Amino acid sequence: QALVYAAAPLQADPLLTESSVAGNPFAVHGAASPVCAVVELRACETGIRYEAAWGLGGTTLAGNVPHSATLEDLGRDIIAQVPNPNTRVYLMLPESETPVSPWQVEQPL
Repeated sequence: QALVYAAAPLQADPLLTESSVAGNPFAVHGAASPVCAVVELRACETGIRYEAAWGLGGTTLAGNVPHSATLEDLGRDIIAQVPNPNTRVYLMLPESETPVSPWQVEQPL
């Protein structure tokens, strides 16, 4: 509801609609959220294959997303495999030192 006090360009930003914010899989800085480190991303015939380590326990996750996938698609696919699929995550990509930002949801893989 704070958006009603924001400048007009922010109010019109599609990433700030209630449904977009609610569906965003990525944690904001300072949130109490698990970390998931993607250790491999590779293109294959059926899409983009990934392997990731969830949390500090090192649970291994793997899957495929379409060639046209965005970071949001990857985040949602990963979260769908964990016990609490309603969580947000700090997603670390290979060779990156910072987690994916909630503003990067539309970025292609």
